[in-house]
Amino acid sequence: MTTPAAPFAPDLLAGRTALVTGGGSGLGMAIAEGLSLAGADVVIAARRLDRLEAAAREISTRTGGTVTADLVDIRDRETVEALARRHRVDILVNNAGGQFPQKARDYSANGWRSVIDLNLNGTWAMTQVFGNQMLDGDGGNIVQIVALVGRGMPGIAHSSAARAGVVELSRTLAFEWGPKVRVNCVAPGAFRTEGWEATYDEGVGNDMSGVPLPYPGRPSDVANAAVFLASPAAAYITGECLYVDGGMILQGPISALPKDGYPERS
Repeated sequence: MTTPAAPFAPDLLAGRTALVTGGGSGLGMAIAEGLSLAGADVVIAARRLDRLEAAAREISTRTGGTVTADLVDIRDRETVEALARRHRVDILVNNAGGQFPQKARDYSANGWRSVIDLNLNGTWAMTQVFGNQMLDGDGGNIVQIVALVGRGMPGIAHSSAARAGVVELSRTLAFEWGPKVRVNCVAPGAFRTEGWEATYDEGVGNDMSGVPLPYPGRPSDVANAAVFLASPAAAYITGECLYVDGGMILQGPISALPKDGYPERS
């Protein structure tokens, strides 16, 4: 598929600063590029500065916008607070996260904790620190990148639990922080980024015959959803989870394990 033209006006987010965690590659980089195309000044933050700086240059070259790289480990509250001291933002996209596929019966205690700490506690640290900044300032928007929660996903019970926690957290914060701060989620389906290829076994996600749109999405599809939710076009939307999955949540196969990874049901 060819990449579609930018669907938003180039000044939609002019004068705003957006921060994207995990913005050095994959969906995070696509989201950062989408925000930049819509006119925002963008900060991308993660743990590897060399990769971030290369991504920032690449995005800026393509969009003509201002893109800055900075360091953060979302599991380390001190680095999150230091990042907030360096940047005041209007839009926060919590994209950083990760998991390893494994049968739930085989999780070690440390493996479980590490995934929960990254995807739930790390997201909470970013949300609270930058949310407080927004509440004490002129307000803002928070977009959480989660997963297809609601039907269960064999192979990533730890991440599913964490992401479901983020969804419910976001609904609760929509009450507590509205109308000054809007909080929404985006749940991507199958997107074959380098992160996907590095995480899942070959064959996972290949069978999309039960999905209404039976093909992988483009990273720009998630970027467009994030830009929309962060923009004035979504001014009356908060506490929602937007599924960008080709309809997979409706009926399609959902598993992070290969077909032989869990028992067949009679």
